Amino acid sequence: MNMHSQYPSSFRVWLPLSILAGLLVWTGGCATGPSSAEKKLMAQQTYEEAHSPGQSRQEQYKKIKQAIRMSPKEPLYRVGLGDVYFKDQKLDKAEKMYLSAIKVDPDYKIAYRMLGRLYMQKGQWDDATLYLTRTLNQPNVINPVQLYNWLGYSEYRKGDLPKAEKAWLRALDISDNDKIRLNLALIYKEGNRLDLAQASLIKALEMNPKLPSAHFALAEIYYQRNKFREAKKHFNEVIHLEPLSQQAKTSQEILNKLSANK
Repeated sequence: MNMHSQYPSSFRVWLPLSILAGLLVWTGGCATGPSSAEKKLMAQQTYEEAHSPGQSRQEQYKKIKQAIRMSPKEPLYRVGLGDVYFKDQKLDKAEKMYLSAIKVDPDYKIAYRMLGRLYMQKGQWDDATLYLTRTLNQPNVINPVQLYNWLGYSEYRKGDLPKAEKAWLRALDISDNDKIRLNLALIYKEGNRLDLAQASLIKALEMNPKLPSAHFALAEIYYQRNKFREAKKHFNEVIHLEPLSQQAKTSQEILNKLSANK
């Protein structure tokens, strides 16, 4: 006897379909993939792998891009990719990534900071000052002295000496720094404000006696003021600290001229 004859024909059709339906539901459940939280965790792990020791540059690019695809609203990964492009001097690509980080999170401070630094590298001084100022206007800024120094330099390159001076003085209000003292002295010297330049250079050298550019600038001021003994001392320091530099060569030429005029 046919083993299926005891069941109605409709039942014989229905039974395999119910099994198939169960399979479809099960398969559909698997197709949903990882949750949003799981994707974020996977993205974080992938990003960390990109920065682990021994990763080639190609692998770094690949893994950071994977992290961005898995967590597209996380600005850290976009800035991280921008940083790698920056290191490789792919500045246009770095710029795109930093701007995209700001687009997904307008409050992400590090992206503004890196854009300011990038525009300095590109010599786009208006853009540099714009983004550095935006960074400084945000709360809880990391390393504001560095940012004010960059801002001062950018304003100087734009030719705005008063704004450069203001930025560097603001940096010194936060923390004294020999190189910022030197920068400030150079714009004073350029503006023929020699007393201020001299005082700033002396202070810089008190903080760091091995700063050849400060010795050279101070020697030039003393030379200009006919204080030849003091000038000789600092020209000699330049030669001692950086004997192969252009400043050392110029120092030696001036010292030779002073000796010849005795």
